[in-house]
Amino acid sequence: MGGGGAERQLAYLAPHQRRAGVDVHVALLAEGPHLQVLVDGGVTVHRIASAGNYDILMSLRLLRLMRKVKPDVVQTWMTQMDVFGGVAASIARTSWIVCERSSEAAYPVSFKSRVRLAFAQNACAIVSNSAAGDDYWRSRASAKSVRRVIPNAVPFEAIDEVQPIDDGDTRPVILYVGRFSVEKNLPTTIEALRQTVAVADARIVLCGDGPLRDEVVAAIAAAGLTDRVLIPGFVSNVWSWMKRASVLVAAGWFEGNPNVVLEAIACGCPVVVSDIASHRELLDETSARFASPESASEIAAALIATLRDRDEAAARAARARTIIAPRSIAAVADQYAELYRELAAHAGEAD
Repeated sequence: MGGGGAERQLAYLAPHQRRAGVDVHVALLAEGPHLQVLVDGGVTVHRIASAGNYDILMSLRLLRLMRKVKPDVVQTWMTQMDVFGGVAASIARTSWIVCERSSEAAYPVSFKSRVRLAFAQNACAIVSNSAAGDDYWRSRASAKSVRRVIPNAVPFEAIDEVQPIDDGDTRPVILYVGRFSVEKNLPTTIEALRQTVAVADARIVLCGDGPLRDEVVAAIAAAGLTDRVLIPGFVSNVWSWMKRASVLVAAGWFEGNPNVVLEAIACGCPVVVSDIASHRELLDETSARFASPESASEIAAALIATLRDRDEAAARAARARTIIAPRSIAAVADQYAELYRELAAHAGEAD
């Protein structure tokens, strides 16, 4: 239950489903910042022992758990569990849902991807959080698998209760939130930030962590930005920063249904996003500024325009919030509940 988007979505949905009367059990390998949300929400948590990410005994342990709990539906949320959890669900003859959290660009040809695709042929359903994710499975899923697109949920009520962070500085803030990893396109983003603050008196806050942290720190120093950049690491109060920020930049190479962008929008923060299918699926020219992820100058121009015309930026942010308004936790949970009922009916017919 780390700090990633998939874990966050589970932390939103599972407690809501529990309050709605669903007996929710979560099997996990490691704890993390979202674990307590599950526990406080009445979700039953099972820690699965593992000698490593590729411990084949995980399937046996998950199978034992499934035979004990006797679930009506097994839903796997992470790529690793699409294999180990999928094997156990298939042996247990339990309705199994694969959750696709990204899109095709996330899966270069590899042994791991081929194994996942092979086991997923046994899935009763594949739920993607974006049209791009569904496109990946269009020619890869078994004909017997139900396919659905169910977007990520946005915790509007919780977000609305949060106040902007008081950082004691009146300058505009350019905010990045996410993993420090290759797909987030941080070298180009940092160059865009250098170009932006050369003409705009703004601070930069990079919330997150990841395998490229050292490279990010070095790139910031090389760009002469050390005195302008704050890197607080993983922050639990990221919504406070989103409400403080003048603009959020998300210039990644690919996404699924980006939690960070959705939650920034819910916070009323204008966004500059990469011109990729997943962002175009979510937003339009009236609700965001787009820039090629290959062009630091385009990203910088979009950031500068957002900082300079605050009224226009606020109008885009308001339009964006209207677009995502139907994605409440309750509405998304209802879509999953409908799928569960459909699978249960099919299982009953098969019996």
